[in-house]
Amino acid sequence: MTPELMPPITVNSKRRRLLSGLLLWPALPVSAAPAPPAAAGVSVSIRDDVGRDLTLRTPLQRTVIFNRYTTEFVRAIGAMQAVVGVDIDAAKSHRYWPGVTNAMFAGQGQSSPNFEAIVAMRPDAVFFPRNSDWQKAATVLGRFGIPVVVLTAWDVLKHEENVSLLGRLYGRSQQAANLNAFYRRYRNLLAQRLQGVVRKRVYIEEVGNYKTLLKGSGWHDMVELGGGHNVFGDITLFDQSSARGSVQGFSVDPEEILARRPDVIIKLQPGQYESHSRAFSIQVLQSIAARPGFEQLPATRSGQIYHMSYYLASACSKIVGALQIACWLYPERFADIAPERVMRTWLEQFQQVPALGGYTVSLAALRKSGDVR
Repeated sequence: MTPELMPPITVNSKRRRLLSGLLLWPALPVSAAPAPPAAAGVSVSIRDDVGRDLTLRTPLQRTVIFNRYTTEFVRAIGAMQAVVGVDIDAAKSHRYWPGVTNAMFAGQGQSSPNFEAIVAMRPDAVFFPRNSDWQKAATVLGRFGIPVVVLTAWDVLKHEENVSLLGRLYGRSQQAANLNAFYRRYRNLLAQRLQGVVRKRVYIEEVGNYKTLLKGSGWHDMVELGGGHNVFGDITLFDQSSARGSVQGFSVDPEEILARRPDVIIKLQPGQYESHSRAFSIQVLQSIAARPGFEQLPATRSGQIYHMSYYLASACSKIVGALQIACWLYPERFADIAPERVMRTWLEQFQQVPALGGYTVSLAALRKSGDVR
């Protein structure tokens, strides 16, 4: 859904004048507008993901959330009635977010919030992940008495901490405990069954060709939790040219991939709830296998090139993605585990949407079926 199609959002003239000055941030000091009336409840002191100490009135009644992963957690603990604003990802995916309306659109993404829209929604908290422009948001919205909470729900290593915090803030601690039990079951399973494995070398690539994921991204942690060794996990971003990107998408030369000889290649694409077609997977996997020099890689020879949707990879703090990787890398240790069934539970039980399936395809499977030579 584009901003042009969104209904106009109005704020009173006093707030509009204040907001106009704030959107030119940094600007001269101005007097903050009064905060929205606090709901009845108790004050809870927290420390957010960037170490800031905040005090919030709970349970939260009106919240705006940037980043789909946080919104998924809130829905998983049954607190979507308290969400009044979301970013473009939720606003454009009506099948995955059937309860989200156009009036809830709060900005293009975590680095481009619509502050006027947010103020008009009168939230008692706004959530941003740590890789967003949360500093500016905290400055602008703080003038209106609207607290910004930094919570990074895509961080697989902080899942239980994040979910427990959301349970406290929304008054849904038991539901949060249920979600954590689901996550912990598979986190523990991975740890137990991967003991003593000789880790296989994995090259993971996002949508862009030759764009990999580095240590510091949740995708790197997903590979490592799944028993893989990220072949580019040794790169320190500070030693590299900024033109090559970030930990979430770092450009590498084809020769670098060939030199590191991955046993497994994982391509993340597309970012949609709907299943990707078999024809699309064929095109993706064929194009990777046909890259110059790739025919000599162990991954290509064995057919261990995998196409995986972001929606399965990212499910429940990427624990479902890690489980899928472990099943690919060490099938003898996970013969009784079906990641698609785990994904179905995540979607149907915790997200309350149908499980569509069809989120992964392998080059080996396409060769076996005759779709690819």
